[in-house]
Amino acid sequence: MPHLDYATYHDKVLGGWAGKCAGGVVGAPLEGFKRFHDLELRDEMFDTAVPNDDLDLQILWLDLVKRRGPSLRLNDLADHWKAHVEFPWGEYGLALRNLRLGVYPPQSGSHNNWYWRRGMGSPIRSEIWGMLCPGMPEQAAFYASMDSSLDHEGFSVDAEAFLAACEALAFVESDVPTILRQALEQFEQGTLLHTMVGSVLDWSERFPVDVCQGKIKSAFGDADFTSAPMNVAFTLLALLTCRRDMSGLVTAIAMGHDSDCVAATAGAMLGILLGYEGIGERWRKLIGDTLVVSPRIVGIEHAETISGLARETARAGLAFVEEHGGAPLAGAPEMESRCVPRPHHVTCTLDRLDFGALTKGVTLRVAYENLTVQPQKVRLTFQSNDLSCSGRVREFSVEGGGHHEDSFDVRLAPEAWERVASRRPGTVGSAFGYALDVNVDGRGGEWLERGVPFYGSWLLLGPFIRDNPALEPVDPRYPDHGDAPLPSVRYMNHDKVDPDEELLTVEDVRRLVDEGTYDSQPFHWTRVFPPAFRFDLQRHYWGRGERTLFLYTRLHSAAARRIWIAMGCSAPFRTWFNGQVVLESRACQRSWPAAFPAEVELAEGQNDVLVRIDLPTDTLALEVGFKEHQGQHSHQSHWDTTLVPMV
Repeated sequence: MPHLDYATYHDKVLGGWAGKCAGGVVGAPLEGFKRFHDLELRDEMFDTAVPNDDLDLQILWLDLVKRRGPSLRLNDLADHWKAHVEFPWGEYGLALRNLRLGVYPPQSGSHNNWYWRRGMGSPIRSEIWGMLCPGMPEQAAFYASMDSSLDHEGFSVDAEAFLAACEALAFVESDVPTILRQALEQFEQGTLLHTMVGSVLDWSERFPVDVCQGKIKSAFGDADFTSAPMNVAFTLLALLTCRRDMSGLVTAIAMGHDSDCVAATAGAMLGILLGYEGIGERWRKLIGDTLVVSPRIVGIEHAETISGLARETARAGLAFVEEHGGAPLAGAPEMESRCVPRPHHVTCTLDRLDFGALTKGVTLRVAYENLTVQPQKVRLTFQSNDLSCSGRVREFSVEGGGHHEDSFDVRLAPEAWERVASRRPGTVGSAFGYALDVNVDGRGGEWLERGVPFYGSWLLLGPFIRDNPALEPVDPRYPDHGDAPLPSVRYMNHDKVDPDEELLTVEDVRRLVDEGTYDSQPFHWTRVFPPAFRFDLQRHYWGRGERTLFLYTRLHSAAARRIWIAMGCSAPFRTWFNGQVVLESRACQRSWPAAFPAEVELAEGQNDVLVRIDLPTDTLALEVGFKEHQGQHSHQSHWDTTLVPMV
């Protein structure tokens, strides 16, 4: 690979950030429109620059890099996010809720995040790692994978790492297909990433753009406009089919869908390839030098201009080049040494995060990394008022640059179970907390606080199963059972579900719970402890077919306030809050988090929630969560971490 001099490196970093800003600005007005566009570039597209999370989060990471340097690790990323990011949307909001409850990466990206864990929220922030690791794709991918695991899992983690590797290679390689193939060598074959990249490379060589984008949407498309497989594929197609100049942004924007992400990532890659001087005078003038940062990124230091951002990035990159043995950058200024390197890093991962597993016992796996060249003597002490643990102390030595893995067997403490069983308001929080006291070479001071989220309890009443007499008649031409006087085969394999048939009223359920008489009723009941917002009700009853289910719980609040109920349900349902219907759907539909939001007035003291589900098929998808009400749409509001449904 050719060597970089510092002037070229800085010019490419500036070009990358300028391209990132350009793509974000021109792509934003079309964001979320899930169609392809026919458009041409107009200067007025650049008239309004708005904050873009694609760039905001990388400015956040640069602030962290200036503090930690190349020694930054998962805990640094998580703590910095928790302290400075107030984005409530999609995977961002769920990751922030996890972090606030003590669930750290990589589980902060996977837990309770089945829907958005393959979103574009992390592939769009790959550039910072490629820029800090010029010509070092493996190292760029390493940092990007850590970053992505904060709020994603699976494909999106691979995608951010892949894009970061591509951007690192773009500093020393100019051919886009070559860059993609070299970056792909770091990833296992047979993965979705390999399939997607290989397909786009193949299609782009054989078909025109309109055919390629149609194939991408057909093979990798998703109803969620932020889904990463299709949007990353659109980004790669734009890069492969443009004329290797900034006009490729028009191709990228025309892909639609998550258009600002597609265009911003393509623009950043083009900017690195071309360098700031190579993007052309017209583009430099249109982009300008203004850096706009979201007010929801709080409490960090950042440059006020794109050129200032580039200067800070290039200077920070010098430490990464030195740390990882990259080729020296001729003409580089002296490195600044404001950062405080991390001497060690500890990750804690529970093999199960759900309440049911916790009552039986789970394994806490601990990974320790010595980030110095000196050996370290380590003492870890497990502490918790909620969880019990045999053998609370672990002692070991780790050589310089070495790793050590250990584990603790933990379970819910008897006194914590008693608090849950009592169902008294305020005795159980939204997480069961624990901590690790980390003592290195006799020096304490690091206290890792973590938690196991608790989603409370609900009463499942039912199923209620009714036969359907309307299906009894047999086919007179072809009797189902010959001459036998039996009902039809269809009747024998179906039951009846009728949303208008009154089975239990809100008052019925309240009375049964208050009197404790639900056990004597002629229907099944059980107490359900959901492992996340998403329920798995079918594990609590036998059988298939049409049926009606009721779920009941109570929310206790210290004060009156407004909140959002956020539901997803694949079957017809009705939800009552304090006796009033607040949500209703008569259709079968896709279920996803917060598909059905309702704003409700939470009273001081006890509030009740009843959900009726009329299930017409064998399978059910259901989730229920609660959001703070911040005077905005539920999409703009954070997930609540204080309410615990208990009954």
